[in-house]
Amino acid sequence: MKLVGALPVLLALPAFAQSSASYGTRIGQVQTAYFEDLPVGMLNALDISDRFREIVDAARSSGAIVGPDGRAFVPAPVTKGPRAEFETWAVHRSKEFAESVVTGNTGIERTGGKVTVHRFARDNFRNTNLTYTVAFEAMPGTALFRVTFSDAAIPVPVPQILRDGEEIALTLAVDARTGRRLIEYVRVGSGVMSPRRDVTRDVYAEDAELAINQPHPRMNGIEQPAGELVTFSAPVVQVNIPGKGRYLLSFKPRAAEGFERAGEAVQNSLMFWIDGNIFRVDCADRIATGSGTYNIYARKDPTANAKDDATVVTFAAQR
Repeated sequence: MKLVGALPVLLALPAFAQSSASYGTRIGQVQTAYFEDLPVGMLNALDISDRFREIVDAARSSGAIVGPDGRAFVPAPVTKGPRAEFETWAVHRSKEFAESVVTGNTGIERTGGKVTVHRFARDNFRNTNLTYTVAFEAMPGTALFRVTFSDAAIPVPVPQILRDGEEIALTLAVDARTGRRLIEYVRVGSGVMSPRRDVTRDVYAEDAELAINQPHPRMNGIEQPAGELVTFSAPVVQVNIPGKGRYLLSFKPRAAEGFERAGEAVQNSLMFWIDGNIFRVDCADRIATGSGTYNIYARKDPTANAKDDATVVTFAAQR
């Protein structure tokens, strides 16, 4: 009886999840690849659990599901072992993308704690088929995962070390005329991993500043030695990375100054791509006001000294 009662809610999930998003449309459901080759019956049960958790997570934020005491109902956490999740979004709420794009796996290989997934994204309206392969491997004695991409028809980063629940955003396609983008979010972990509620967006405020408070940098998942733990806010932030150069970050596009969309900031963390490397910064406080996930724009500073003997990552304000 409980399962039957839940079915109408589960069937309504796709429409609920997409209508709750303000800046993008999710393509289908979250797709999961488990490190272990689980029986079909167990996979079906886990799929129902995941879909129910998605709608509860979305409804909790809107107050749509509450208990007798008036508080949002939250299911007990479920531990399902290490797994990779794939979530595809069309930016700018493109119904056309949602109706024409199909994503999935063409194969999954499991060997000794490592799972290799062959992914595809097919656009039936535009007759395109994009593919890539990604391997996930749990690092023994840690809560870390090594993620390696190969055979890619899209831009992919160099090998990464991800913490439990962290994700990588891959740009599958960009419509040069409309600016619409198709993004696939790839994450890995062992605990409960919540689906995204939306895609990134620009900060509206003209005077928006990045708040940097005791930054701790990582590159490709590896912690980097940092200089003084500074605290400041600025519309443009300089990040000096040994061996990579000086990068300027902003919430604003600043296209006339050569800035390009390079990453995102959410709560107290930001990340941006630099030549196939993913640079992450974790701060002691929020980087942006508000609860959204915001675009980060970046450009390499051509005025920086080409010969830089610095050995630590430093941060500074540029006004």
